[in-house]
Amino acid sequence: MKLRTTLALSLTSAFLAACGGGGGDSTPVATATTTFPLDAAYTKAVINGISLSGTAVDGADTWSMTVSLAPAPDEVFEGVVRKKALQSLTLKKNGTVLTATNIQSYYSINPLTTQGARYSDGTYAVQTSTTGAFPVAAKVGDGGPLGVFTVYTSASKTSIQSTTESTWTLEADTATTAFGCVNSIIKNAAGAQTGTAAGCYKIDTSGNALGLRYTLSVAGKTLVFK
Repeated sequence: MKLRTTLALSLTSAFLAACGGGGGDSTPVATATTTFPLDAAYTKAVINGISLSGTAVDGADTWSMTVSLAPAPDEVFEGVVRKKALQSLTLKKNGTVLTATNIQSYYSINPLTTQGARYSDGTYAVQTSTTGAFPVAAKVGDGGPLGVFTVYTSASKTSIQSTTESTWTLEADTATTAFGCVNSIIKNAAGAQTGTAAGCYKIDTSGNALGLRYTLSVAGKTLVFK
């Protein structure tokens, strides 16, 4: 499963504090006038560093995901000095590690835009089309485009491995929190869709990330980590 592509894009990924899920039907949700500083929340997480974790249950199987971000010195990427963060992803199934990936993510701020990434397996990614950005202030129900992230088999960029087309949404949680999400469609080199993912921060009105919700759909299986 190509988890690393979307996680790097969202800086959760990506995104992506203690874990928190959405509120139930009886839980008050933010009003239509409540605003959340989505760009500030993502920027704060990547600049200051953060560690997020969640679990997903699929029948008798329990999956766990841990994503962490740590700031690193600026570095030249694609000929331009960019801000840099070190990102790690660990995915387990019933306690057994399935994926452990280290990522060097490059980005700019004001607004936060992921410029690309270098993965520990040698693959190399670049934001090849920017069609939008996280807003300074968003309300529940808002959304918009982000762009296209292209993953190459190496830094030579001679062969495309996959692409990820992403949008952002702000989704309801409680009266004082909401989920700021990066929603992605993953395609192979031929342009055929191979999966979808939605990486969300649970944020408050001060722009603090309090948890994650990550929905991944690959090969007919959907997992929701929270």
